[in-house]
Amino acid sequence: MSTARTRLIIAALLLGPVLLYWGLGIAPSERSQPPKALQEGEDYFATDTRTRVFDDKGMLEQTLSTPRLDHYPDRAESELTSPEIVLYGTDGSVTTTTATQGTLPDDRAKALLTGNVQIKDRASSGATTLVLTETLTLYPDTKLAETDESVTILSDNTRYDATGMTASFENKTLKLLSNVQGLHENED
Repeated sequence: MSTARTRLIIAALLLGPVLLYWGLGIAPSERSQPPKALQEGEDYFATDTRTRVFDDKGMLEQTLSTPRLDHYPDRAESELTSPEIVLYGTDGSVTTTTATQGTLPDDRAKALLTGNVQIKDRASSGATTLVLTETLTLYPDTKLAETDESVTILSDNTRYDATGMTASFENKTLKLLSNVQGLHENED
């Protein structure tokens, strides 16, 4: 009986690789890499997403909403369609930024927003300031924003137009970089 068992083991060892070769269809050395388009394309997408970030005390710091998010691992970033980023200030203020498109690196250090960028900053007092531009770099963790493009700022009866801007939503400061023009109308 041990001779039959030995023959069976030898047959399994000899036939195993052949059956595996037939079963897989190709030898391991013949396997190719996936097409380059699959290596460099998106690895996942999400629709109707909303992410929330909380501080150490459990208070809501920021939210990101987008109808579509496409992640690209080779670039270590996500492309956002119609993103909305809301920043919550420690003083109760709320800053909402929207755009046509956006790019968000995996480290989430900054959001690059393009196309009809609008920032609506609502202070805790209820006063609202609207900032309009075509491109904006937003740093959500530090609540800073900057652009080199034309920018329009609207607040109550005041309008400013400029080229370039840096803003701190936490400190409530706005620095216009060049070609600044302003208009203030008194209420009657």
